[in-house]
Parts: sequence; structure tokens; C-alpha cells
Amino acid sequence: MSKSYVMFKISDIGDIPPTPATPLIDDSATPLATEVLMQFSQLGGFPISYKQEQNGKLIQNIVPVHKTEYGQISTSSKTNLYLHTETAFHPYRPSFVFLLCLRGDDSVSTTIASVNDVVEKLDEETIEKLKMPHFFTGIDESFKDGKNNNFSLVTSVLRDGGEELCELRWTMTFDWQLMKGMNREADDALEKMKNAINGSIENIFLKAGDLLLIDNNRAVHGRSSFQPRYDGTDRWLKRLLTIKHMPPKQHIIGNTIITEFSNGKTNR
Repeated sequence: MSKSYVMFKISDIGDIPPTPATPLIDDSATPLATEVLMQFSQLGGFPISYKQEQNGKLIQNIVPVHKTEYGQISTSSKTNLYLHTETAFHPYRPSFVFLLCLRGDDSVSTTIASVNDVVEKLDEETIEKLKMPHFFTGIDESFKDGKNNNFSLVTSVLRDGGEELCELRWTMTFDWQLMKGMNREADDALEKMKNAINGSIENIFLKAGDLLLIDNNRAVHGRSSFQPRYDGTDRWLKRLLTIKHMPPKQHIIGNTIITEFSNGKTNR
């Protein structure tokens, strides 16, 4: 994929029932939309889920949930969902994120910033600092299962993947909320990274039938805040994750990645 994201327009996603109050509904409620998403997932490799998220459900429903309105998780609503690499902390994070809109909301934008646009706004000294493994990012709330877990991943923010068609193939790992620098210089570089991301944001307003494919290594994404109604008309997306390189056999059963996280740090 030459761009950091691609939009497809699906002409028929079937009859869509009222937006549910919980993401844990059966895929049989939206059979055609589910089939379309599975077909398109072939563009991104092997479909995966994580056992800690929505009980390992492969196709996840992204709907506002009353008790998580202000959280930094996919079911929040009344706060901006900060820009992030999907599961930035995970050693086997997804390569691509597929978002299929079943019911849109003109007041809500999916926010995206592409790594090439971000790098253009950074000076060489800052870029070199961001390429060093002097940053760590914590674990998402959805993976903690209510437990106090201080796991963190040590990583660089930027990586230069070489040249393709005379264009540098930058990749990045970033989480606005959870990532910190190991020292003052790293924190200063991370602050400049945040400013560059802020200046690179694109707002995408998804409508029913829009399928957004995001390269998880070359873009960060988030969502603007909105006021949920909980009356069956709220925004509803289906999300599917794919991976290009399979994790070791002991870390996956079927489509579900089962990696456990204990307190401590690991390198990426």
C-alpha cells in the first residue's frame, strides 16, 4: 500500500439493526457487513484478534458504551481518542486496521496522521533522537483486565525502512497517552513529535458503507469526541485487524493472539 490509508466505498452492507448498547453482539446480526469485512481483510494478511479484547472476538464492534464515555478505549465517546499506533505496546501488533462504517455520525471524525507528513515537520536532530530506542509505552487499559500492570515496551518512535520508488519508507510507533521518553532529551523529542502530528492531522468523516484501511506502521489514528444518544442511532463501526508476519506458534491459537503481559519491560 503506497499510502498510509485507503478508503473503499461498499455499495451494499445489508440491513443494519439499531446500534447496540454493547460491542459484544453476534456477527449474525450484520451478516453481509461481516462477510464484506472478511473478504477485504485478505488485502492485509492474516486476520487476528487478541484474547484480552472483547473476549478474543475477531470482528469487533466499535460503539459508545455508557460506562466508558471518558476512557481512552474504542468504546469511549465524550473525550477525544488520542492518536496512537494500534496496540503500540504489543510485540505482535497488527499490520493493518480495517474500519467498516455501518452507521455514521456527521459530527464525529476519525483522525489520521501519516508518518511521511509528520517527518517533514521535524528537524534532523529530532529525527535522530526519535530513531533511538529511548522511549517506552505502557499497556492499554483493555489489556489489563482490571489489574494493576506496569508492563512497558522499550522502542524507538521512528524507523527508516529504506527507499522505495525514491521515497523514504518511514515507519513509526506512537501512543499519545502512554508513551514517554527515558530522559529529558527523549521527552523533548517526543514533544516535538506531538506538535508535528498535530500539524499533520486529517479528519475523515465516515459514512455508512465506507471502509477505511489504515497502515498501522505508517499512520496513527484516533477519533474526535461526540455526544452519544444511546437510542439505537449512534455511530457504529466494525473493526478487523490483520498481520503480515505470523507470531510464534506458542503466541497464537487459531486467529487469536494469546500473549500474556507481566510487570516489567521488554524491547522491540
